[in-house]
Amino acid sequence: MFQFRHSIFFKIVVLFLCALFGFFAVSYYFIQDHIKNEDLLSQVRYEQFTATINEIMQHGGSLHTIKQYLNNIQFIPIEEEEIKRVLQEINKIPYDFDGIFAKAINTQNGIYILLETSNETTLYKDNSRKSYENFYIITLIGIVLLTFVFFIVLKSLMPIKVLKERIKQFAEGNFDMHHKQHTKDEIDELYQEFYKASNKIKSLNESRGLLLRSIMHELKTPITKGRIVAEMVQDNVQKKQLCSAFIRLNELINEFAKLEEITSKNYHINKQEFLLSDLINHTEDMLLIDDESNPITLETPNTLIKADFDLFAIALKNLLDNAMKYSNDGKVRVYAKNDRLYTSSKGEPLAHALEDYFKPYFKNDKNPSSQGFGLGMYIIKNTLDNQGFDLSYKHEDGYNIFIIHHCVVENYCHINAKPKQ
Repeated sequence: MFQFRHSIFFKIVVLFLCALFGFFAVSYYFIQDHIKNEDLLSQVRYEQFTATINEIMQHGGSLHTIKQYLNNIQFIPIEEEEIKRVLQEINKIPYDFDGIFAKAINTQNGIYILLETSNETTLYKDNSRKSYENFYIITLIGIVLLTFVFFIVLKSLMPIKVLKERIKQFAEGNFDMHHKQHTKDEIDELYQEFYKASNKIKSLNESRGLLLRSIMHELKTPITKGRIVAEMVQDNVQKKQLCSAFIRLNELINEFAKLEEITSKNYHINKQEFLLSDLINHTEDMLLIDDESNPITLETPNTLIKADFDLFAIALKNLLDNAMKYSNDGKVRVYAKNDRLYTSSKGEPLAHALEDYFKPYFKNDKNPSSQGFGLGMYIIKNTLDNQGFDLSYKHEDGYNIFIIHHCVVENYCHINAKPKQ
């Protein structure tokens, strides 16, 4: 609801309702004010008419003179039997009266004057009084036109919603944009530019994906050949080291494939629960760490993690690799506390803000000859972001501590030992 309040459609609806209410209020006030003024004016006219007619009659004016006067002041003869009957009942004309008898009444519908003689009875009505039914009709027409304009504006802006959905689909990796040209306004021009840009990005993305797949395919061939040659080495120690190196190279290519899927929004996150000890064992294999000289100290092996195992392993592998590479003693501690996973290694504090290291190919200017391409923290950040985890850093008592938030389900997971056979 809060987000809807910032919608342009919500603002237009509010503006329309305000305009409609304002128009109706002004029209109603205008009509009521004029009706009130007309009633006051009608009373003045009533008194003026009756006084003038009495004066004409007192000076011996004829019936024709009175009729001429009424005609001049916009009185017209009418046939309304109910009004005529009411006026005839007021001060009935005497039986032997030979003259002119005038009666007047002021109603909401106007002023009525009844002229009676022994031979003729005529009812007149004031035709100068304005009819405000026309004002009501005009007000209704204005409301209809305002509503029509409102719907025309809404219809003109509806393509914005379509464009929003297209952009949302585009952000989710759907580059199949179809442009249907309906109008020639600015919104359609905006859609056309977005359509061109999406096609260009789609082409670039396909070219990038094809290039990466080609590179990874070409790399797998020499790795496979190297693995075959390594199997022919007679020395078992050297054979094991060479095979491990080629296996690691093959795993690196698979990691790059996953990262390519993440950046192109084609990777499906599959979160599951697993033990931290299993994750550390997997990352040790990825880092080619021997059991005899293991620099990783795992303090909470039974911690339960919920994450995408492969992506989380890539992030933790890069985090541990950096920790061992830049620590003073080449060692790193891993432990969990609350819902967070910690890595701690002895060393100097970071020379820059943590956000700077998230940039791809970032190199420390104080150590430009450092190993790597500056992609480790970039990979860590992207793999964690795609799983909804945060990464923070602090330097405490001579240790660099990196913290992954919201990934721990339980700090201690009890494992039932299998009975001995």
